[in-house]
Parts: sequence; C-alpha cells; structure tokens
Amino acid sequence: MNEAGAPASTWRDAGGTWLRGIAQIAFLDHWLDGLLVLAATAFLSPWSAVGTALGALFAVALGRRVFRQTEWEWQAGFGAYDCAIVGLLWGSVLARGGAPVLLFPLFLLLCLALRSPVHRIMAKLGLPPFALPGLMTVWIALGVFSVLGANFWAYPVPLDPSATEIGLAIACIVIGVLRKNGRVAIATMLLAVFTVGMMHWSGQDPWSIGAAGLWAFTVTPAFFAAITMLSGFRLGWVAGAIAAVAAAAVWLAWMALPALAAVPPLMAPLFIGLWVATLLCLGRDRVLCMDPSTQAAARQITAAGRGGAVVLSGAGISTAAGIPDYTAGAWLDVGVPLARYGYGAFLSDPGSRALYWAACARFRAVANQARPCASHAALAAIEAHGLVSTVVTQNVDDLHQKAGARNVVDLHGTIFKVRCLQCGAGHEWPADDAWFAGDLLCPQCNGFLKPAVIAFGEEIPAAVWQAALQAVSNCRVLLVVGTQLAVGAALNLVATARARGAKSIFITMGTLACPVFPGDIMLIQPAERALPAIARLLGVAPMNSAS
Repeated sequence: MNEAGAPASTWRDAGGTWLRGIAQIAFLDHWLDGLLVLAATAFLSPWSAVGTALGALFAVALGRRVFRQTEWEWQAGFGAYDCAIVGLLWGSVLARGGAPVLLFPLFLLLCLALRSPVHRIMAKLGLPPFALPGLMTVWIALGVFSVLGANFWAYPVPLDPSATEIGLAIACIVIGVLRKNGRVAIATMLLAVFTVGMMHWSGQDPWSIGAAGLWAFTVTPAFFAAITMLSGFRLGWVAGAIAAVAAAAVWLAWMALPALAAVPPLMAPLFIGLWVATLLCLGRDRVLCMDPSTQAAARQITAAGRGGAVVLSGAGISTAAGIPDYTAGAWLDVGVPLARYGYGAFLSDPGSRALYWAACARFRAVANQARPCASHAALAAIEAHGLVSTVVTQNVDDLHQKAGARNVVDLHGTIFKVRCLQCGAGHEWPADDAWFAGDLLCPQCNGFLKPAVIAFGEEIPAAVWQAALQAVSNCRVLLVVGTQLAVGAALNLVATARARGAKSIFITMGTLACPVFPGDIMLIQPAERALPAIARLLGVAPMNSAS
C-alpha cells in the first residue's frame, strides 16, 4: 500500500493506461510509445503536450467509474485516446491562460459523454470510431470560441520550432513506429519522404502547417494505421494503400471547397480514409475481421504453412444450410425409443431396420435439397489455397464436397450411399419405401444393406478412422468448427492433435466437452460468419457454393 492507501499496482495500472492512451494518438499501444508521443509533442508545442497529458489523465480518472468504460477498453488506453486528442488541440488556449482555460475540463467531459452514443452509432455501421468523439468535441469548441469572438488557435507567441526540434519530434515518432512494426514503419517513412518530395516538386513548403496536415497527419498515419490494424496479412497492405489515397483525396477536396473553409479538417480525412479502406477491403465481414480473436486464428493458420491445418467439422457448420443435427433426432419418428435406431437393433430386429431406413430416407431428402453455405465455401477456398490439408467431418450431408473441398474424410459416413454390412460393397439407394416390403439384402453376398452412415453403437470403419487419425497426427493447427465434441471419436482426434503439439482453434456457439487451454483460440460465432472472415483475412476468395 502507498501513503494514500491505494494499492501500488493500481497506480501503476493507471499510469500505464494513461501513457497507452497517449500512444494511441499515433496508433501505437505501449506505455513507452506514450512517452515518445508526449516528447514529440513537447518538442513542437509544449502547451499541446501539457494538454495531451491532462486530457488523457482526466479520461483515465473518470472513464472507468463515471463513464463505464470496459476494463479492456480502459486498460488499453482507448478510453483516454479521445481526450488526449482534445488536449493536444487545446494547446493554444492553455498557452494563453485566462478564463477560457476553465472551459477545458467542460469540453473533456463533453468528449467523454459523446463516446457512448458515437460508439453505438459506429457499431451499427460496423466501423471503428477512432477518435471521432474527440474530433467532434474540438469542432464544437471552435464554434463556441467563434461565437465568443475568440480565436481558438492563436498562441500568445507564434510557434516556431527549430529544425532540431522538428527533427527530434520526428525521431520520437519514428522510434515508436519502428517498435510497433519495423517493416511497416520503413514503408511508412518511404511514403512520407515521397509525399514530401512531391510537395517540393510542386513548389509547396512541406514544413508549413497546411502541408504537414497532408503528409504527416493524413497520408502516412492512414497508411500505417490501416496496415497495423490488419497486421500480418497481405490484405493490410492493400488497405494501407487505399486508406492513404482516400485520405489524401478527402484532404485535398476539403481544402478546395469554399463551403468548408471555416471548418478545419483536422483528423477527419485520416478517419474517412481508414473507413473507406475498411469498407472496400473487409466488406460485410469487417466487424469479425477486426476482432483480435479472428485475426489470431487466421495468423495461426498462416503460420502453420502449406497444408499445416486440418479441419474437424460438426453439425454447426451445416445448420445455416437448413440441415438439422443428425444426432439430435429431428429425423426420427416421434415416440419411438432411441434404442430402436441403434446398430444392435438394426442387426437383430426387422422392424428396427425398417424404421432406420425410413428415418435415413427423410434425412437424405433434406440433405439432397440443401446447398453449401458460406462456411462450406470458405473452407473449400482455404483448402484450395493450400492452407488446409484435410477436412474431417462428422456430418453425413456431403456439403463439403458440394462446396468444392477435395480431401474430405467422412468420419460418420454419407447419407447418399448404401453399403453391405457383410462384404462392404456399395450400392445405389433403393426405391422409396422398399424397406417396408422386407429386408434389403446385398445381391452379391446376401448380407444386410444399410445406409452408409454410422448408427448409434456402430464402429467407424478402420480405414476411415486411420485416415482421420493420420490427418490430425500430422497437422500443426486443428480448426474445430461447429461441434461441441460430444462424441468420443471427435474428442479422441482433438486429444491426438494436442498430444502432437498442434494448436487448437474452436469455432462454436455451444459449450465444449473438452477443456480449453490458455493457448487455444475460441470464437463464439456462427461458422457461417467466422469462416468467411478468416478466409478474407487470409486473402482467399470463397469458391462457388453451388453444387
């Protein structure tokens, strides 16, 4: 405990959050980056640095308790980002002092109050809010100062940083972005040099406030932010290029429109550029593509290398196609004991054989009408791209094959085939209701014919089990989709993969019958939403889902 009676860790947490909130101004996320951003600001405008520090501190103190920021949001510094921006732009007012300074905490409160409604609206649009509440707060402040007849931007002594101070400020930011991602930082710096060079070539002074607004606060941060938001994916570089071009276009258009002359663009072109890139690159999958767990899953699949991932799928991947869970009993006769559909009953009781055939015929009719959905198409595309070697499925609907998947192990068989229990020969389905006329027998050996799906109590054929076991034994990532692993065979496959050191990714809407370890990735999402998002991050175009 410290002298004030608060745990020391609490103050350390708050200090880290405060600096991370400042770091977010430059799309960085470490407390050390916050110090670098604060130092860079101080070299250019000391009072802006003071405002930045006070704004972030204000948000850290009030955000979690008064404005109900989530613990994750508060810890990451996102809750302080907006107020840090407001403080940064209030530097001139703080430098002048006097009565207007008293408005500063009021506008910080306004910024915090705007966050919740703005975030709700942006969530409905499926777009990140960035520092839109902070930007709106500054625009409102500009309006208030204009009504009061005061100049919001006027410093008592005009700012005139030396070349050394400008160089030190740039060095601080460069160190921060290099710490974040060296390759992206180098590309961003090359873009900045190119933009400055183009300004020189066109006769502009790139060090003027207006020109710096284009290259330093619009083009390069849009490029860097878009790539780092999709870090580790080629798609990020495409998004970065789109964001930079779109942000520059918005800036130039804004400056050229007389109707907007009284409203400074500030960071609006940057945010608009990022939103355009998000919409164009991520489309309708953008919310899940921005989710850290989805990105982590896609990175694991990429890291596994060519053919390094194996899929274990269950009923949840096909429910969107209108197919009920085969083991849930939706296809069984109401009031008939479940034991009548077991493998032992099929072998010993002619009536049970007829019931089993009729039930499977109903399931087959439903499966025959079904078409692959987005989840099947996404997996087929990932497999075609070489990242998935095998799809082991507990489903019997053949939708993976219809979607274009080539290497599929049907763990529980297929509803579209018939096999002899004695010689194993395959046969076509009999005419409807033929099973009610008597037992269906193999013309080659006179053994019982049975739909080629695994009944309750029936063993998986040895060749099928070995194929599944070999697939999971050699994988580096096991992607488990749409199954709660309630069947022993599926649990065995997961355990085998884990024993060989494979990473586990679970996509399910239900609870799992196996433990989830700290290194596992868990996506509580429908397969038809999560898998297309992963495919998009991997840069894979979904295949035609038609049969």
